[in-house]
Amino acid sequence: MKRTLALVVAAGAATLAVHAVAGAADAAPPAPAAKTPLALAVAAADQAAASGLDALAKGPDEQFVRRAVYQGGIPGRKELFYVSYDRTYKGLPVVGGDAVVATDAAGNTLDTVAANRGGLAVSTKPKLTARQADDIARARVSHVDKVESGKLSVRAGGVGTLVYETVVAGHRADGVPTRLHVYVDAQTGAVVDSVDDVRAGTGTSQWNGPNPLTIDTSNNSTVDSTRPGLSCVDYSTKQPFTKSSNSFGNGQATSKETGCVDVLWSTQKQWGMLKDWLGRNGIDGNGRGVQVQVGLNQVNAYWTGDHIEIGHNQANQWIASMDVAAHEHGHAIDQYTPGGAGTEAGLGEGTGDIFGALTEAYANEPSPYDTPDYTVGESVNLVGQGPIRNMANPSQVNGDPNCYSSAIPNTEVHAAAGPLNHWFYLLAEGTNPGGGKPSSPTCNSTSLTGIGIQNAGRIFYNAMLLKTSGMSYARYRVATLTAAKNLDSTCAQYNAVKAAWNAVTLPAQSGEPTCAGTPNNEFSLSLNPSSGTVQTGSSTTSTVSTATTSGSAQTVALTASGQPGGVTVTFSPSSVQTGSSSTLSIAVGSNVAAGTYPITVRAAGTATHTAVYNLTVGGQPPANDFSLALNPTSGSTAAGGSVSTTVGTAVTTGSAQTVNLSASGLPSGASATFSPSSVTAGGTSTLAISTTASVAAGTYSVTVTGSGSVAHSATFTLTITGGNPGGCGGVNAWSASQAYVPNDQVSHNGHKWKSTWYSTGAEPGAPGSWAVWQDAGTC
Repeated sequence: MKRTLALVVAAGAATLAVHAVAGAADAAPPAPAAKTPLALAVAAADQAAASGLDALAKGPDEQFVRRAVYQGGIPGRKELFYVSYDRTYKGLPVVGGDAVVATDAAGNTLDTVAANRGGLAVSTKPKLTARQADDIARARVSHVDKVESGKLSVRAGGVGTLVYETVVAGHRADGVPTRLHVYVDAQTGAVVDSVDDVRAGTGTSQWNGPNPLTIDTSNNSTVDSTRPGLSCVDYSTKQPFTKSSNSFGNGQATSKETGCVDVLWSTQKQWGMLKDWLGRNGIDGNGRGVQVQVGLNQVNAYWTGDHIEIGHNQANQWIASMDVAAHEHGHAIDQYTPGGAGTEAGLGEGTGDIFGALTEAYANEPSPYDTPDYTVGESVNLVGQGPIRNMANPSQVNGDPNCYSSAIPNTEVHAAAGPLNHWFYLLAEGTNPGGGKPSSPTCNSTSLTGIGIQNAGRIFYNAMLLKTSGMSYARYRVATLTAAKNLDSTCAQYNAVKAAWNAVTLPAQSGEPTCAGTPNNEFSLSLNPSSGTVQTGSSTTSTVSTATTSGSAQTVALTASGQPGGVTVTFSPSSVQTGSSSTLSIAVGSNVAAGTYPITVRAAGTATHTAVYNLTVGGQPPANDFSLALNPTSGSTAAGGSVSTTVGTAVTTGSAQTVNLSASGLPSGASATFSPSSVTAGGTSTLAISTTASVAAGTYSVTVTGSGSVAHSATFTLTITGGNPGGCGGVNAWSASQAYVPNDQVSHNGHKWKSTWYSTGAEPGAPGSWAVWQDAGTC
């Protein structure tokens, strides 16, 4: 039964943080049948994942499994969808292999991001048992309450590592709760890594008001039936508070019951902010919240990865104020958006602080309650020294850093939130907002105008929907620029986001988008099917589909790379107008060795996109087989230089065998050497590619093949950046009307320039073109 009631609360404080329940991410939602915007978005994303589009490149033993669908954009005005995927390798989950596809309501693919590229090559036969891994993991926690038995997985990175992932819940020796994911090498028993779900929160206001407060309860208890999963309970008994009068709290912050009043009130306001400003349904994105426990005997509050635990300040008052509650919510939302909660210092705490500021702004409580501001913990007075963070000027509290530097990832997690908090304030309010709001210094002496907290929050949230595991400050710069570009076609918000990052000295990153203010001519690419098995002497086909996603249709040229000798790949036609399709034909000669071969299909127009077709030659799997992968999968050098990569192999079935290594697809003037030239499966070799000064600038796909009883190959992308010395002879002059794509080379003002992004009219060397052109030296 739902009850709406009035409650009286005074100087009590407790802070709530709500966790999104597992239902948001555990089951892959089926693709809707109707051609709704959601159906179109999911279909487009699934096709991109199946085709290995751009960042979604995957090996022949890898698949993407749809995990969840999130809606972003601008509520009521512009729908954007973000579809997250988990990667599998031979049926095992890949830790750190997740990906996200962003689409619009018309089913156009806007962006693809992946935590790691494909190319895994690891044995899936463990030497340890799950029980042995559990015992190793259990030893990492002082007081164990629960162990979730080890799940056999592959941890991404290089050729991959076979691990058991065991989750141990309990408390550390100092009483702090923990929910520790421990990754144990399934071959050696070594602990590869560990990640704690528990995130520490902080407090602000002890009061909410004005009184009486109206909150939603159920059956005269502190359970909110209108928001499934949300309840507030006594930490000691794990039971909700009940009152026959259905009126809770005595106005004293030392009362746990009053703390639960603050929890439910704060959560109700944050729930509304998520819906009205961000278009999110509840804490988990699927209409659910989590349990909050008030009464932890710690001077802090925690998100445990499962629920919230609220502690007290030094005056023994429960710290359930609005910004503390919303901060803990922020940790939960971080965990229940694509990629989960990251591990780089500062990002989690900054995310919590941002959601605290957003919730305060939405609730807009009058003085003397928790009025909208950008300080954290100023009213709760957690440790007796006022606010514990200041978003407008982080250095004013504990000397926290205002500016980003290479030291930030190794800084204490709360202090490391300084640059992210500072960036958000500058984006929302600018340097001199007036109206009683504090001025904010910049690290590059620039003056900025804010875009408002709603717009800033919407950009940050849509960037969260582009997260993958291993998120970092640098990736957040790219994600927020991408989100701003997708949300605002005028580029005004994009420019504000870039200026704010520059103002905290986080530099430009590889792969960040540009924004021209008018729609670029863009397209998407997909294959159907994206894999096939062919006997020697036979052939197969696949349909190469293109679609115009923005601007006008254009002609794109189709090429393929990565196919082994004896395999012929043709396109009919070899170029298409976007919106049309071509037939990919693959003919396998009689002497092609059995094995799997990833073939990269490249479509080049004003932009370039790739998709991967995984070709399997031969029918029955061999008794003895191996896998092959490269790390890294790409490299760049000036003509006359060299690059190297590690060729890794692993026994996948049967016994180890000798694998002979070779390379093809090298440009004229380049040579490849392997050290050693053959390995026993399970071993590694170093591939060195040397070039002469005469090698033409460009990007080349080098196919590395390992041959034994079967053959496998992988592709290394070699980029040559104009020789040293050189000269501009033969290099076309830059033209303001020409459309350029990554890796194009031009000459301008006595220098060679390499394009690092898509552009038209961006002059090499101009102040605004630093993200588009890379100076390759004088002629």
